[in-house]
Amino acid sequence: MHKFGLYFPVLLLISGLSVTPANAEDVSVSGDIGVVSQYISRGGTYTNGKPAVQGDIVVGYGGLSASVWFSNAYPSPAPQYAGRDTVEFDWGLDYSGALDAVEYSVGLAYFTYLYDSASNYPEAYIGLSYDAPISPSLKTWVAVADSHSKVDLAGDVWVDFSLSTDIAGLTFAAGGSFAYWAKDAVNRPNIDIYKDGLTVATLSVSKDIEVDDVVFTASLVGSMPVVRDSADGKKYIYGSAKNPEVAFGLNMAF
Repeated sequence: MHKFGLYFPVLLLISGLSVTPANAEDVSVSGDIGVVSQYISRGGTYTNGKPAVQGDIVVGYGGLSASVWFSNAYPSPAPQYAGRDTVEFDWGLDYSGALDAVEYSVGLAYFTYLYDSASNYPEAYIGLSYDAPISPSLKTWVAVADSHSKVDLAGDVWVDFSLSTDIAGLTFAAGGSFAYWAKDAVNRPNIDIYKDGLTVATLSVSKDIEVDDVVFTASLVGSMPVVRDSADGKKYIYGSAKNPEVAFGLNMAF
């Protein structure tokens, strides 16, 4: 799910700070496009094991950037769109910077779904990482409003953490995710399928190959639900049972 909202409070005047128009040469445009064997996010598959085409476009100026990310996703649940797959568009605004070896990012994201607008909702996030031989990173997402479908509720918190390193030209990463679910007796009456705590474990390996000015990335990702079992012995995330998933992909960045 996941990736940017067009909510962005900008402070133009702080202690005499002046803002001047951006020069064209200071604006950067980048993007990528790729194919994955299946779309996996937060412990679940969004394409029921089918391939997905994914990509994004990012426009940046200094530490500020705006982006849109897309992917084909699940079959539309709306009766008027029966037989069509939803298309996810994640709109984002981000500010990133660095303090010595510590990198940080803050932003807002708005997840939208063509043919399933009831699932649209916004999140805010903050991320930290440290540049080291084995680099740790931490990113916290907070839902700031309910989706109309009530699958996502304001106050839901999702925290990703990972360790990554480069060995022999390959990038290896291992991590996990914590979840804290907003409590709602009406929309989430069965708390047995919304368990707080460690929720997902992930492993990945990737390889970058540069050809002229284009970078191709091959990747393999494994996702394992590790949330505590519910009464029926299954592991639930976002109210639905999840299974271990594996996806491989090839991406081209420019």
